[in-house]
Amino acid sequence: MEPKVTKFDLIILGASGFTGKYVLKEALKFLNKSPLNSIAIAGRNPTKLSQTLKWASNPNPPPTITILLADTSDPSSLRSLCSQTRLILNCVGPFRLHGESVVSACVDSGCDYLDICGDPEFMERMESDYHDRAGETGSLVVSACGFDSVPAELGLLFNSLQWVGPAVPNRVEAYVSLESRKRIVGNFATYESAVLGVANAKDLQAFRRSRPRRRPRPQIPGPSPSKGQTIEHQKKIGLWAVVLPSADASVVRRTLSTLTEKPNGLPGSNESSETVQKREAFWSLVKPAHFGVKIGSKSLFGILRIIMVGICIGL
Repeated sequence: MEPKVTKFDLIILGASGFTGKYVLKEALKFLNKSPLNSIAIAGRNPTKLSQTLKWASNPNPPPTITILLADTSDPSSLRSLCSQTRLILNCVGPFRLHGESVVSACVDSGCDYLDICGDPEFMERMESDYHDRAGETGSLVVSACGFDSVPAELGLLFNSLQWVGPAVPNRVEAYVSLESRKRIVGNFATYESAVLGVANAKDLQAFRRSRPRRRPRPQIPGPSPSKGQTIEHQKKIGLWAVVLPSADASVVRRTLSTLTEKPNGLPGSNESSETVQKREAFWSLVKPAHFGVKIGSKSLFGILRIIMVGICIGL
């Protein structure tokens, strides 16, 4: 395959959305100050994209950044995007409705794909349907690179490297606390993703059972953790907490399962001998553990309010 001539290091798709505008704001901080030298933004509405660029660059004048038109329901526009960049950062959700067309275009073109998805079903279906093809074209498809699930996964990996046997924990629990000096806001796409996730929970379980080859479970020494109390009070950290049904635990389990199959990590293309040594040294120190996530609040009333929100989403 001949090397593809690209124009941009990165294209942010859906940059005018609720999350996309913050992604753009952060990306501008690294523009021309890192290997990130050229970016473009894409979406359906050029006026909104232009307004977002002004907002993201404030108080400075907006930089000269190309605005491209693209729609997740228009495969030709997505193929055009992929032909102009090495990486698509997809911020268009809910991903179970709008994500597959972008993954498909990236995989077919050999372009890398990155998203902020927190939907386990979408991630697992994309892996099942596009893994082999992505391997053929050299496309790297990575999901959950946002609040779901970077803190959880990197947090577990970092702490795992510090453990020294035989005193190695076999259980890790992460606590998410929604406390802010400013008001906490949400957006419709996140709400819609949550509703669709709950509504299709049975489909995810059926999909996992239907896969001809199931991932091996990591060998974790010691007893399996109990479910514990529905609502717990962690006095040491001053939090009331309840289980958070997020993608974090699923993502961590998939990583540990992959590590069971490939103890030295996943090899990249054209790795140098030094890179191979570093990769193998890193992954050999990772110790698997049971992992769970809970959402916390400083007051019991805060937890009851979270439970009510969960009930409303379920209904």
